[in-house]
Amino acid sequence: MEIMVNTQNHVVNIISNHDFSCGLEPWVPNCCHAYVASKESGFLNGVRPNSGENYAVVTQRSECWQGLEQDITAKITFGAKHDVSAYIGVYGVLHEPAEVKATLKFENSDSSTGYLSIGSFSVPSFLKDAGRSWKDMEVCRATSVDENIVRNPQFEDGLSDWSGRGCKILLHNSLVNGKILPVKGRYFVSATERNQTWNGIEQEITGRVSRKLAYEVTAVVRTYGNANNADVRATLWVQSLNGREQYIGITK
Repeated sequence: MEIMVNTQNHVVNIISNHDFSCGLEPWVPNCCHAYVASKESGFLNGVRPNSGENYAVVTQRSECWQGLEQDITAKITFGAKHDVSAYIGVYGVLHEPAEVKATLKFENSDSSTGYLSIGSFSVPSFLKDAGRSWKDMEVCRATSVDENIVRNPQFEDGLSDWSGRGCKILLHNSLVNGKILPVKGRYFVSATERNQTWNGIEQEITGRVSRKLAYEVTAVVRTYGNANNADVRATLWVQSLNGREQYIGITK
C-alpha cells in the first residue's frame, strides 16, 4: 500500500514497510489475524506480490472493517493532497461481490473516534471461478449502495434543504442573458458575497450517513468573474457531542 504526498516537489510514500520486506512491522492486525508470506513460499497457490518479494495475508475476518492498519499521524502533511493506492487480492470462491475499503481513522482530543472512507471497490462475483481476484484500488473505485443522500440535488424544490455558509445563495434558471444554463434539470444556484474560501452552499446530512461505508462526491461547479486559478473544494463539517467542530476536506 502507498500513500503518496507531494512535499516541496518531492513525492514521498508515508507508509512504512509498504512492501512487507521487514515482515509486519509496523503494521497491526485490527481484529483479525495476519502474517507475511514470500512469493517463493507457494503457500497460496498462484498468489504472487505485485512488487517485491513478500505480501501480507489477512485471515479470520468477520467484519468488513477488519484488516491491517498503520499509524501515520506524525507523517501526514496538513493541507497537502495524499494519494492512496494499494494492490489487493481476494482469495477463495466469491459467491457475491467482495468489497474492499481503505479507511482513515482519526482520534480527537476528547477521545472520540471518527472514520473516513478514502477508497473503495468491489470485486465482481463472476470472477469466482478463478479462485482469486486482484484489483488496483487507485484505478477501480465504486460504492456498494447506489443512493444519493443529498436532498433536492437539482434544486427542483428551490432552495429547500440548502443554505449558504457565510454567503448569499440565489436560485436561477439562467444567467448572463442565457449564456449560463443548468447542466441538469431546470435550475442551479449561485453563491455570492463570498469573502472566504470556505463560504458556499451547504446541506446537513447527519441522519443520512452510515459508519464505515464509502461515499462518492460529485458536483458540477462553475466560477464566474476574474478568477484565473480558483480552487473548488467539498468539505465535511463534523460536530462532536461536546460541541467540538472539525472540518475534513473530502475533495478538491
